[in-house]
Amino acid sequence: MRILVSTMPALGHFRPLVPVAHAARRRGHQVKVAAPASAKQTVESYGLEHLPAGHDWVSEEIAAAAHETDEVPGHAERLRTYLTSEAYPGPRALRMARDILSGTGAWRPDVIVRENSEFGGYLAAEALGLPHASVGVHGTSAEYLDVRTVAPALDVQRAALGLPADPEGARVHAYLHAILAPERYDERELSISRSRCYRQTNPEGADERLPSWVADLPTDRPLVLAAFGSMHPRMPAWDATARDVVAGLAGVDCTAVVALGAALGRWDGVAPANVRLVEHVPQPLFLECADLFVHHGGFNSVREALRLAVPMVVIGWLNEQQDNAARCAAAGVARVVPRAQVTPERVRQACVEVLGDPSYRRNALRMQREILALPSMDVLVADVESVVASRTANPGR
Repeated sequence: MRILVSTMPALGHFRPLVPVAHAARRRGHQVKVAAPASAKQTVESYGLEHLPAGHDWVSEEIAAAAHETDEVPGHAERLRTYLTSEAYPGPRALRMARDILSGTGAWRPDVIVRENSEFGGYLAAEALGLPHASVGVHGTSAEYLDVRTVAPALDVQRAALGLPADPEGARVHAYLHAILAPERYDERELSISRSRCYRQTNPEGADERLPSWVADLPTDRPLVLAAFGSMHPRMPAWDATARDVVAGLAGVDCTAVVALGAALGRWDGVAPANVRLVEHVPQPLFLECADLFVHHGGFNSVREALRLAVPMVVIGWLNEQQDNAARCAAAGVARVVPRAQVTPERVRQACVEVLGDPSYRRNALRMQREILALPSMDVLVADVESVVASRTANPGR
């Protein structure tokens, strides 16, 4: 088959699709990744072919809006509403769809697999009469991207492509929705039609490895990783939280590595003796040797930690991150510190509690075993194959 994978350029949206694409190639299929031009280097770093499509509006708008989050009451809630009811399913999705329709040319895909907030792939598949599958990259798709929320805006884009109205959003998950977590993580996800849970491996780039200095870190105390995703470090509004995390870790009997991303260039303090500040480390690889993970609540971070049974301290901020924090707390695998309540002392207390209470590790091990009992990425691709075969045999469906 020819499988087109569609994604927004944000790393947290693309990385969950990498194991799917690699499994498809192992099974002999051709794969291309449709994403804005800014994602070309990232896509190719995972050995995948890039198809330029859409505009990188995410970096521009979210980064600009996030500057106001601390000053404007209710801004985070308005941003979430804007993204889920206007931005994701709005005109940008139509542009992505049109770029896909014009860019595939003779390479007509047999199916489009998209991350669940990228609706251009869905619209293009509907316009081409192709089956499509979604992969839940947020962890709380049923709530965060409820089809009733996105359907009105999607109907505007459907009309622009000459497609019939779908006021209930029934077509959004008409074929297959992949959940990258066990049922217990969020049972509401199973309310999405044609959904199934799968076991995802943590993706690695072709040249990824831990820096050599990691081997020289002390082994007589817990090793803590703190990292905040690819977007937050680009937002100056996050800097105060990062400083509080670093100051809090200074009071924990541990060795800590804090990946500050772009915020490292804005850092104006001195790192505590037990804390090493870096721009980036390969997160999944580092988690294989970590005892605690402090992060912002992105689903990639949650999923990668659970895959390796690493307990967490979660500081949720925007969009679905607070939902993920609540899921982790309910599962007993994390202590949550609401961002509005972050202080060095609260961070210190949370880390000491999770490191000192073995129940967090036991609960993480239990969740890990549930993950390991799920069907693999190869099974997901086999399910996509079955969808295509069924559609081919029954073209009216």
